[in-house]
Amino acid sequence: MLNRKMLAVVMIAFSIVLVAPLARALEEPDTITVWANNTKYAPGDTGHLFIVFYNRLDEAVEIKNISIVYSSWKAYINNVWVGNETHKYTDQTAVSKMPKTFDIPFTVPSDGRGVSTNAAIEIGTDHGIYRGELFAGYTIYVPETPRYMEQIVSILTIQMVALIVCLIILAATIFISSRRPKMTWGPEDKN
Repeated sequence: MLNRKMLAVVMIAFSIVLVAPLARALEEPDTITVWANNTKYAPGDTGHLFIVFYNRLDEAVEIKNISIVYSSWKAYINNVWVGNETHKYTDQTAVSKMPKTFDIPFTVPSDGRGVSTNAAIEIGTDHGIYRGELFAGYTIYVPETPRYMEQIVSILTIQMVALIVCLIILAATIFISSRRPKMTWGPEDKN
């Protein structure tokens, strides 16, 4: 009797292990897809986020706002939080079954916050809030230059100019010494 119960428990556990991946495969696809127009940006550059909203409902969905949070650009400057933005849609933007694409411009901060960041998206609708973010592993990439790169370049430039000046002086010295007249011993100098 105990062996049958144990066998039944093992069979149920084994079935769950086999069926769990199938349940995951039946999950609803993403409602929001987001990407940026470039792969790299510099501080002060302007870019565009393209946000596609897929309505998975059987009725039209009214979009009220789109909020974007740039996680690495958040700061409190002049009594205002920056690094996030909300675009309100008052024209009753409705999305039926066709996907709706939004083109939202952004500017990379040039005040020291301009580093690579991720963007989290929230779309507020009359049926609730939908969340998404840039593709997994994808960020708004801002390559960072080393802290004192301008000074390093200046030092290397000065060293190259000094090296060229030294080589010119050395070449001139060799040229002048090779053109000097040879000394000859006169009759009184031989003693």
